[in-house]
Amino acid sequence: MDLRHLRYFIAVAEELNFTRAAERLHIAQPPLSLQIRQLEEEMDVTLLNRSRRHVELTEAGRIFLEQARQILRATESAVVQTQRAHRGETGRLTIGFFEHTSYTLLPPILRAYRKRFPSVEILLRWFPVVEQAEALRRGDADISFMRPVPDLEDVTWETILEEPFVLAVPARHPFANAESISLKDCAQEPFIMYMPEAAPDFHAMNMRMCASAGFVPKVVSEVGQVYTLVGLVSSGAGIGFVPASVRQMKFDHVVYKPIKGRQPTVEIMLGYSQRTPTPLMTAFIETAKSML
Repeated sequence: MDLRHLRYFIAVAEELNFTRAAERLHIAQPPLSLQIRQLEEEMDVTLLNRSRRHVELTEAGRIFLEQARQILRATESAVVQTQRAHRGETGRLTIGFFEHTSYTLLPPILRAYRKRFPSVEILLRWFPVVEQAEALRRGDADISFMRPVPDLEDVTWETILEEPFVLAVPARHPFANAESISLKDCAQEPFIMYMPEAAPDFHAMNMRMCASAGFVPKVVSEVGQVYTLVGLVSSGAGIGFVPASVRQMKFDHVVYKPIKGRQPTVEIMLGYSQRTPTPLMTAFIETAKSML
């Protein structure tokens, strides 16, 4: 027995006429009659009472009709759901993120993704920047926002954004009125910097930027997160480097100023542990790129 037998039987049971059922199925009547007879023989059940003028369902036929309809509906639903999963339109996606992306990139990308794929179940998991790659390798996330870190073995990634650093300065600082700031003018300023163990890429890049300007920064505090750095700048404790996208974050008593001259950029990537991304991952990456 296969699905074709079920479709043939349903057509005959609904039409109660072999000629009309054959026309509905676009087949000849003799093969249809043969298929129904074979179905009954396989089941060892009489499904239809036939006479020269009438065809009617037996009690067994009525029960089988309802079950056959349910099987076809379930099969069609399974095919549709499988096709949707293949296109990345349904399923579950666990997304890793770090603090900076939670208030810059993540909200608009998630809104756009949920609008396009409302049937996908999304789980969000926060990881420190230095643990993103390991979280992917452990399977704790399917895909994750990442910064460049030393250990990216077994992780595939795609860069979705490159951005420069800007300086976060207290609103009452003399720099606050400047259109842009030369790093050479910052040699005597107190700096809030990133801890190398928490943000190794930021720490190394910011130290190189200061070195290129001819000075070693006077570090008054080291922090692990961008939000903490901006909070300390707001208090007047010093100035600090932040990615340009942080300017979306409104913070009292803080202004963001471009840095003069050509400066290095920092990447935000989407990483995953598989060589080939799943349809769900591909759809999320495409959505992210379309928003930037």
